[in-house]
Amino acid sequence: MSHRRQRSVAKVFLLVALEAAIVAACGGPPAGKSGGEAAGTDGRAPKAAPAFSLQDLDGKTVRLADSAGKVRLVDFWATWCAPCREEIPQFKELYAQYKDQGFELIAIAMDEEGAKVVRPFVEKHQVSYTNLLGNEEVEQAFGGVLGYPTAFFIDRDGKIVDSYVGGVPKRVFEKRLRELLGLGAAS
Repeated sequence: MSHRRQRSVAKVFLLVALEAAIVAACGGPPAGKSGGEAAGTDGRAPKAAPAFSLQDLDGKTVRLADSAGKVRLVDFWATWCAPCREEIPQFKELYAQYKDQGFELIAIAMDEEGAKVVRPFVEKHQVSYTNLLGNEEVEQAFGGVLGYPTAFFIDRDGKIVDSYVGGVPKRVFEKRLRELLGLGAAS
């Protein structure tokens, strides 16, 4: 094989590997987990959620402690992530249905362009729950985020009780949410 042909093959291989890495980073579950599978339910003791402060889309500082005493779903997402966008309608429904029962949904947008791309997206999709502009420090505080979307349920005592990587069906989130809120099974 000629040197020129070898370089072409190497370039194609590199592009395919790069594409696979990008797809995996946008909601791909870690090895051994299917998308939407809960972690942290294997008998390990829940750990305290990290204290953090981030800016919302208006530049106001929001702290996790601001919603203390509520059941919180913290969702790491990005506007360019297809599985993230697919979850938004179900998050809107869950938030509308349970916000008055002690539920807070906190979306942490990880777009590098920040509010410049997140604000128009949130406005276009009429997202009413809290949207914050994230950073790697907060990702690391949650133990590292393997891909988007990644969501964490935090109970009323401030403990992380579940985590999910990849797209998750509404019924899975709703079942766990109702348990954490102390409500019966969904009717």
